[in-house]
Amino acid sequence: MIFIVGIAMTIVTASPSEGRFAQPEVGIFIVDLAILSAFVMLALHAERYWTIWICSMQVIQVLSHIPIMIIPELLPQAYFVIAAFWVYPMLIVLTAGTYRHQQRLRQFGVDKSWSDFSFWQK
Repeated sequence: MIFIVGIAMTIVTASPSEGRFAQPEVGIFIVDLAILSAFVMLALHAERYWTIWICSMQVIQVLSHIPIMIIPELLPQAYFVIAAFWVYPMLIVLTAGTYRHQQRLRQFGVDKSWSDFSFWQK
């Protein structure tokens, strides 16, 4: 859900296509910060390592907005590649985490999803 909402909000907040990534994308930056916050909350409560990996990649994603703020003449294509790259490894990690969860369910019949201290634990 975090990815789906993030994609939708990124589309809504992106600059018009002719000027996209020519200057700092403040809307996308704010969406990336919100996604990072959501993943941090998930990582704090989940009993999974992949959530920490996704958080670290999302931190890089957020930091990718800084070069255009420091170097305004940065090429829009370079800014786009830097800002968009980490989505793909994050989806790979999510896929691998989901696959491993399904394997543990088949093997053990149960796979604890939430930490003992999580308010999401059933």
